[in-house]
Amino acid sequence: MQPDDEPQRLAALRETGILDTGAETDFDDIAALAADICDTPIAMVSMVDADRQWFKARVGWEALQGGRDDSFCADFVRDRHLLEVDDAAVEQRYSTLSAVAEHGVRFYAGAPMLLQDGHAAGTVCVMDRRPRHLTLQQRRALRSLARHAAAHLELRRYARTVGHTADRLRELDRLKDSFLASVSHELRTPLTSVRGYIEVLLDEDEAAGDPETVRRFLAVMQRNADRLLRLIDDLLLVARLHETGLQLDVVEVDLAELAYQAALTSRPIAEHKQLALTVDAGGPVPAAGDPERLGQALNHLLFNAIKFTPAGGRITVTIGADPGPTLSIADTGIGVPAEDLPHVFDRFHRSSAADHLAAQGAGLGLTIVKAIIDAHRGDITVASTPGEGTTVRLTLPLAPQPAAGAVRSPTASA
Repeated sequence: MQPDDEPQRLAALRETGILDTGAETDFDDIAALAADICDTPIAMVSMVDADRQWFKARVGWEALQGGRDDSFCADFVRDRHLLEVDDAAVEQRYSTLSAVAEHGVRFYAGAPMLLQDGHAAGTVCVMDRRPRHLTLQQRRALRSLARHAAAHLELRRYARTVGHTADRLRELDRLKDSFLASVSHELRTPLTSVRGYIEVLLDEDEAAGDPETVRRFLAVMQRNADRLLRLIDDLLLVARLHETGLQLDVVEVDLAELAYQAALTSRPIAEHKQLALTVDAGGPVPAAGDPERLGQALNHLLFNAIKFTPAGGRITVTIGADPGPTLSIADTGIGVPAEDLPHVFDRFHRSSAADHLAAQGAGLGLTIVKAIIDAHRGDITVASTPGEGTTVRLTLPLAPQPAAGAVRSPTASA
């Protein structure tokens, strides 16, 4: 029977990084001291894994590991006490173990290596091929050696934790530099444009020119101002996600209608790039969701598809209700390199393809989309083939069934 803390115990053992490592003097010395102090021909520092015991150090024993169920250690990780078997051959519980039946072991004593959180990682144990009994001093020494071995495991665990923390800090530092560079560029570009047009309009000769030119300049300035506002909104949203999470106002929504509305918003941009944007839905697709947040996610996804699809390409939005509310956006764009796919939802991540195209964006769009879908307890996947296109698939929870007699509102036309 496994101990109650088995998942946590195994996690703690793996955090030490000790399994399947090479010989180390510290552990070899512990095994040698155990054999000398207890006056036994066999001693081991044994780690108890999920289905095996693995020997970090051993004296008088050839095997590197053995089955967990075929060992004296199977019970001690639950009891966490020193186990001493004077004559295993006469005890039914141990007489069938291979160490006893095949290798002639009669005596066993093992002290648990207890980590600071109380989980037993393994044992410091000794064995003999004749029945015997440890003295009080030998038991104390065996427990002391087990504590010493556990201390070494804790040092390894701490070193690995510090190493992971240092790696994480370096990654955060890299992200900070990437964030500053990306956001600075995204802020500077529209601001430079707006400033340039303002300078032209403030010029007396230019200001007295054609009113149509003035309106065109103002339209460009408005687009750049909108771009700045979108970036600031995205940054604020990501900050809120980190601090308080995403708050939703969940109601029954028609996923097909949301897709039609997002397509209507994006169609002028698609047509400007000579892209075909189509929505394929057989009818209403009810789902549980926050319409504003879902609309925001769809707008981000369509804008991404448009941005990375060359002129003459296609973007197809498909909505279905089987087995649940699903929506996919497939494009014939440049695709995402395989090495970038695992990171597409990371904050401030920009793929090599985006950098090559000098595409707008701070690398927040897909981060926001995933946060929205996760908050809905939905699922989002991205599949892509470079040079052929990308497909993003969303799955949302089912809408609650309407009460008897309730009438669902019709879906607006495309």
